[in-house]
This record gives sequence, C-alpha cells and structure tokens, in this order.
Amino acid sequence: MSDSDKAVLDREYATQTAAHFGDALRLINELVDYGTSLVPLAFINSPRDLKAICIIFVQLRQFLVHLDGAAILASAGNCSSATLQRRSLLETALTIEWILASDTDNRVNHLYVANLRRRCQWNRITVPGTPEATRHADASSRLALTPEQQKEISDEIARTDALLARPPFDVINAKFEPHYQRRGYDQPWHEVYGVRSIRKISDDLGRLKEYTYVYSPFSGVTHGSDMWKSIEVGEKNIAMQPIREPDQIPNVVRHAVTLALRVYGLIIKHYVPAEEPQFNLKYLTEWRERFLKQYHVEISPKEVII
Repeated sequence: MSDSDKAVLDREYATQTAAHFGDALRLINELVDYGTSLVPLAFINSPRDLKAICIIFVQLRQFLVHLDGAAILASAGNCSSATLQRRSLLETALTIEWILASDTDNRVNHLYVANLRRRCQWNRITVPGTPEATRHADASSRLALTPEQQKEISDEIARTDALLARPPFDVINAKFEPHYQRRGYDQPWHEVYGVRSIRKISDDLGRLKEYTYVYSPFSGVTHGSDMWKSIEVGEKNIAMQPIREPDQIPNVVRHAVTLALRVYGLIIKHYVPAEEPQFNLKYLTEWRERFLKQYHVEISPKEVII
C-alpha cells in the first residue's frame, strides 16, 4: 500500500494502536461472554412465554449481536464504523427498558404482531394475485418455486393469518391495516402502539438528554450527514480523519460497557433477581476499576492534511 493510501487507511497503525487498549477490549468481550450466559439463565428462570421470547431471544440477543460487533470493530481500530453498533446498542437498551417499564404484555404483543405481519407480507409476494405480488411484480416474476415449496409458504401464511385472528392479536393487527392499505408498508410497531419515535421513548424513560447528546449525533454519522465528524476546515487546508480511529477506543468501551451493565441489570432484576448480588460483586471486583480507567485514557488522533 502506498504512503498516500496509508494516510487514509493505515491498517498497521490502527491495529498497533488498538493493541495498547488490550485490557479495555478484553473488558467488552467479557461483557459479551457474560451476556451469552445470561440468555439461557434468564429464559430458564422465566415463564417461557411470548414476553420472555421477545425480551430474551429477540431484544437481548440483538443487543449482544451489536455489542460483539463493537468489540470486533474496536479491536481493529475501526471506531467510526462502531458508531453504528453503538447507536443500535442504545436503541435496543432504550427499547428493552421501555417495554419492561409498564404495559409490558401489550407492548410485546405489538412487537410480535409487527413481526408476524412482516413475515406474512414477504411470503405473499410469492402468491400470484395478492396485493404484495402485484406491488413487487418484478421480484415475484423471478421466483421459481416448486409446488411443494409453494404449498409450504401457503400453509405458513394460513397459520400466520390464524394467529393474527386470535385475541388479543386481532385488535392490534387491525390497527396496522389503515396505514398499510394507504402506503403499502407498516408503521413501526411502537408508533402503532402510540409512541411515535425513539425520542419519545427516551423522553418517557427520563432519558431525553441521552437521546439528544448521544443517539441523535450517532444518527448523523450513521446516515453520512455529519461533515464535522470527518473533516476540519482551516484557512488553507482541510484536515480529514482517517477512516480508522483507534484513538476513540476508550469512548467505544465506555459507552458499550455502560449500556451492557444497564441492560444486564434490567434482565437480571426482571428474570433472575437472585443473581443480582453476584452481578454486583462481579462488577465491583472484576469490571469497575478497568471500566473507570477508560475515563482517563487519551490518545491524539491521526489526521490527513489535504
């Protein structure tokens, strides 16, 4: 790789710098490992109902997916890309907390109905004559299914429709329909429930500052619209950040660990309260000092002058 290329992407510098944060990166991975153990523990101690499935096997699992992703990206010094994982971690953490805060069964049912509908809508693309097949005619025309496959899909549609016709799902399903009939797609499930945005969820939880100062800026990075995370404009030069930012590893660790501790605390309190003393002890003896150390570690960023 030429010197000019390395000014934009210097893999060796990024990985060598990341190696200096070995204990911090191990801390995230230890939190990932703890979460993977919490999944079966929480479910075994739960009523093993729809709520437990949605909270543990869907929301908590998704949280772990992005926590693991943040750990992998940070270990390569790719902290800018880890912003996407951090945004998803925060959104999932807020959603779990909001679902468990009140009216939990009703909120879970809205999430479940939304997923049933989405699966059914995609399956209907394969069925000639349905509105979905007409709407996605190009995709539908390229499908070549055997009669056996077509029957499997039709049977699944029938089973899903039967589920959606049962109380309390039937009433919730009907709430999705007007928007779907007008626009051809469903509103987000929390909007159908009555809360129109992640911002409102944050406000309901008393976490509006977290949304304003963390989630909203992350959205700018995620959608590629935040110029000042990429460049600094001087009188004569433009200073561009390289595409890997290993100097941001402490920030990634601080945020990821904070959210992991919050989410695990919620799951433990709700499903395995007997585990809470052990969880607190583990934090105090194994994680706290290493976590707080990240507030006192800094490294100067590497810039590209154009």
